[in-house]
Amino acid sequence: MTGIFKKVATPVALVAMASMLALTGCSSSGSAGAPSAADSRLQQVIKSGTLKVGVLPDYPPYSSQDASGKIVGYEPDIAAKLASALGVKLEMVNTDGTSRKPVLDSNRVDVDIDAFTATDERAKAVDFTMPYIASGALPLFRKDNPIKSIADLKGKKVSVARGSTNDTLMTKQFPDTTVVRFDTIADAVQAVKSGKVDAVMEGFATVRAAAAKDPSLQVLDGDPISPALISMGVKQGDQVWVNYLNNFIRNLNSSGTNQSLYKKWFNADLPQVISHQ
Repeated sequence: MTGIFKKVATPVALVAMASMLALTGCSSSGSAGAPSAADSRLQQVIKSGTLKVGVLPDYPPYSSQDASGKIVGYEPDIAAKLASALGVKLEMVNTDGTSRKPVLDSNRVDVDIDAFTATDERAKAVDFTMPYIASGALPLFRKDNPIKSIADLKGKKVSVARGSTNDTLMTKQFPDTTVVRFDTIADAVQAVKSGKVDAVMEGFATVRAAAAKDPSLQVLDGDPISPALISMGVKQGDQVWVNYLNNFIRNLNSSGTNQSLYKKWFNADLPQVISHQ
């Protein structure tokens, strides 16, 4: 797994994109009307004593609910580290592909740490930090209904989480495939298990974890497709808050903490496009 993902995560274009995000914070808003340092979300969080973080409840190993209902995973661990750095308590708020931006705009959360891919289109409406992880997608299918190649998706029914990058991927790159949308990732995966669809397109770590738990399922062997950078998302117009989060991510990487957390949850080394920032 490690070797495969490193092979995908180090194209020149992807490394260049990471460098650009590291320098700019992927901020899409100008200075006009931006909060002052005293009015920044950073100071609001410190004064309130609570950091509200948007997380996904059904996307292991990024984040998911355990048997007791507690949200656990790689991103909740990062959220806990961020709250500790700020000296405040952590409150996690469940999000999904369509609610990420609304919870920011309504101030229900201070930051999204929910596998938020920093696409150019999303950056028109959300400010992104430098990336803290990179991912790619693979199809998951039933062994009794095998898929031998990406080309085999033609004419098949493939489930995705509504509003996700995989929704966009399937819609744009696989026009001859029937895309079946579900509100949650868990429902999209369940659709494969129940035979409602032929496959689900999701992040490589998530589908491999699903296959490891269910011997009737299998992941297409090969490199993840559509590799992408994942960043924290914040409400537009607060560069002070973006700057702080960028600083936190740089320290998370340089201290080796990000590598340790990634190893803990993915059983692999941090992708080189991130570790070499």
